[in-house]
Amino acid sequence: MLQRREFLRRSLSLGIGFAVAPQLVKAQSSILKDIPMVDSHVHFWELSRLEYPWLENKESALSQDFLPTDYRRITQGYQVDKIVFVESGRVPWQYLDEVKWVHQLAKHTDLIGSMVAYFPVDQGELAQTELEELVTFPLVRGIRSMGNIQEQVTSPQYRDGLRLLSEHDLSLDIHLGTADFDSYLPLIDQHPNLRFVLNHLGLPNVKNGELPAWKSGMRQLAQRPNVVCKLSGLLTRCDAEQANSEFLTPYILSPLEYFGTDRIMFGSDWPVLTRANTFPGWAQLLENSTGELSRSELTQIFSGTAQEVYRIDIK
Repeated sequence: MLQRREFLRRSLSLGIGFAVAPQLVKAQSSILKDIPMVDSHVHFWELSRLEYPWLENKESALSQDFLPTDYRRITQGYQVDKIVFVESGRVPWQYLDEVKWVHQLAKHTDLIGSMVAYFPVDQGELAQTELEELVTFPLVRGIRSMGNIQEQVTSPQYRDGLRLLSEHDLSLDIHLGTADFDSYLPLIDQHPNLRFVLNHLGLPNVKNGELPAWKSGMRQLAQRPNVVCKLSGLLTRCDAEQANSEFLTPYILSPLEYFGTDRIMFGSDWPVLTRANTFPGWAQLLENSTGELSRSELTQIFSGTAQEVYRIDIK
C-alpha cells in the first residue's frame, strides 16, 4: 500500500476521483460502516423554541425541526459514536438558551459529545462575564462567531476575545474563505495557544473552479500547528456536474496532504448537507477518494481528531 503522502500526491497528479453528480452519489458497500465516527459538525433546531432568521423561508426544506432522533435515523448502519453540536444561527441574544437546550437534549441521548457554542468574540472583555457563565456548561468545548473578517482582523476587541477563549481553553471554529486567509493568518500567529478549527475546508468556490489560490492559502494555514481543518461542507459548494475527479479530488486530498490525518476531522454539516445530498452519499464520496488510506488513518480522520480537539470521552 502506498504511504499516505505519496498516495495523496499521486492521486492529485493522476486526477483520481469519480464522475457522479452530487445528487446521484449513493452509498455502496462501505468500509466506513466498520469505522467508528465522531461527526464534528452537526446542527439541531426546533423552530418553535428559538428564532432562526436564516430559516424564515418556509419554502426551504430546512425550515422544519431537525433533532437527534432524525440524525440517528439517517445515519443508521454507521458507527457514529458522538457528534459535535455546532451553534445553529439563532438570534445572537438567545445563545445561552441554545446552550441550555442542547444540554437538555443531551440528557435524553448519548449522541451529543460536545458543542461549539456561539459567543460574541468581537465584544472582547465587555463580554467576559458572559463567557465565564458559558464555560460552566460542561459540553461547551469551542466557540463559533461568524462575522466580517476584515473588521475582525483590525479590531482590538476581537483580539481580546481571542485571548479570553485561549485562557478558558476553548477552541474557535473559523468561517474563512480564500480571500480572508492572508489577513487572518497574523491573528493565528498571535495566539499560538488557541486552537483554530477551519470550517468546511476553507469554503472553496468550487462552482467557479477556484483552486490554485485556495490551495496556496490552505498550505499556509496548515503550516500553523494550532490550526485543524474540517472535512465538511463541500457538496453544497458544487454544481451537479462538478462532482468528478477534475473538481473534487484536489479539494479532498490537498487538505489531507497539507494537514495530515491528525489535523483533519470528518464533518457532515447535517442537515445543511441535505440541500445537496445525504449522509451516506457524503460518506461514500469520501471513501471513494481516500480508499488507499489505512484503517488507522481513516479512524483518525473520522473519529480521532474530533475526539482530541473537542475533548470527547467515548466510553
